[in-house]
Amino acid sequence: MDWKPPPRSGKDPDGPVLVWCAGHRCAALRRLSGGQDHDEQIRATIRQTSGGVLIESRCLGRCELAGVAAVARRDGRSGRIGPLAWFTGLENGTRFAALRRWIASGGPREADIPNQGAPPILEDAACGVTPPPQVRRG
Repeated sequence: MDWKPPPRSGKDPDGPVLVWCAGHRCAALRRLSGGQDHDEQIRATIRQTSGGVLIESRCLGRCELAGVAAVARRDGRSGRIGPLAWFTGLENGTRFAALRRWIASGGPREADIPNQGAPPILEDAACGVTPPPQVRRG
């Protein structure tokens, strides 16, 4: 039996998408910097953010950039996810806190400009923009 997503009600809020690396290197760097609970803190932030979506990966394959994550904007009506803005060095407590505050405030405001409104401290952590994630269901 093929899985089909539930019909959209049109009331699904827009919100930030966070692609979070939970791979060995990123997790180890966070632990070494005293951020043992970064994974749970980021999950809690997404749960409390209107329209927030978390895509957690065992490894994003960019270990040279660890601790890495990407941010995008999702349109609630269409489900479309915009391009991803990538950030590195998120094991740093100050950068991590800035990322959480930005996500909690709604993240990027426009899907096509994923780093729009990023806190200044994350500008130094920016390491590129890539196409939207390919999400496969089932």
